[in-house]
Amino acid sequence: MVHLSASLLTLNGKSLDHLRLRLNDIELATDKFSETCYIGSGGYGMVYKGELDHFDGMDSLKIEEKNKGEFRKKHSCVAIKRLHNRVDTQGEQGFVSEIETLSNCKHPNIVSLLGFCDEGHELILVYEYVAKGSLDDYLGNMDGMTNLVWAQRLQICLDIAHGLNYLHTHIEGKPMIIHRDIKSANILLDDNWVAKIADFGLSKLQRANQQGTTLITNNIAGTEVYLDPEYKNTGKLKKESDIYSFGVVLFEVLCGRLAYDEIYSGGGLPSIARQCFNEGTLKGMVDPKLMEADEIISLLKGGVNQDSLETFSKIADQCLEETQSRRPTMEVIIKELEKALNFQVSNLFQNVTSLFVK
Repeated sequence: MVHLSASLLTLNGKSLDHLRLRLNDIELATDKFSETCYIGSGGYGMVYKGELDHFDGMDSLKIEEKNKGEFRKKHSCVAIKRLHNRVDTQGEQGFVSEIETLSNCKHPNIVSLLGFCDEGHELILVYEYVAKGSLDDYLGNMDGMTNLVWAQRLQICLDIAHGLNYLHTHIEGKPMIIHRDIKSANILLDDNWVAKIADFGLSKLQRANQQGTTLITNNIAGTEVYLDPEYKNTGKLKKESDIYSFGVVLFEVLCGRLAYDEIYSGGGLPSIARQCFNEGTLKGMVDPKLMEADEIISLLKGGVNQDSLETFSKIADQCLEETQSRRPTMEVIIKELEKALNFQVSNLFQNVTSLFVK
């Protein structure tokens, strides 16, 4: 049995041995990584679904406890990410980065890391299973996003915003975290449509003594169409880089299409959305499934309230400012998204009530 590094047992002085899982248990849970357990893949590797015993996620942050037996165990359905062969240095870096980041996090809008395995040539990460897949599955999919009315989409955006605000905040025992790859494919949805930020392989941590500083990176990382232009051009990485990426996701949710959809030429969705917003023609880009012509159908499906649309569009546009310093803070974004949701819910209640009064 060969482990990646003994340092993983005491990452930044904190014991993580309670998160280490045996390869035999993982192989048993996935029927040795059979096709019947396979649920998805990406550039990082393959993802499988299985059931196994792991340490309770509610206890996973109590890493000051030294005795492994003091952590409660739990048996549940999990997502098992099997990374490509560990000879890939970048894969190893992402593996360690994900463990380092998520072992510091506990938030309802951040996917929970339940364990890892680094036996032999394997690099495996085990997460809570999030049943409804990723947000991008419901964008541009007539059988997917149809189920999500405007109020639901707003709540999903608020969930992501709360998760980002948590990541960007220094809390005792948790550094500030820049995700670096916020996109709809990295937003997972659970059974209740609660959104959870996932995939922290590219994330960067900023300790309390580094607060207020700018991280300079030589290797620009992220997904092209979601990438902060200032970071891309200068290598200066700040939490505002995540805010730009989030702005792209906001417009994806509004338009019901992925940012790299072939209908968006040139700079993709961000540049076209900003242009339409400034020209006052953004309504033409709104997902037609949200703009029902029939009044009663529109009310029952939660058609978009105009005040809600304008509030949402304005804050999404501000997130896409070219300059990092001009973008809003997560606190402001949350406030505006809450306002947009309140407009929508209040208007829907009033209109549905009026149908019965008539």
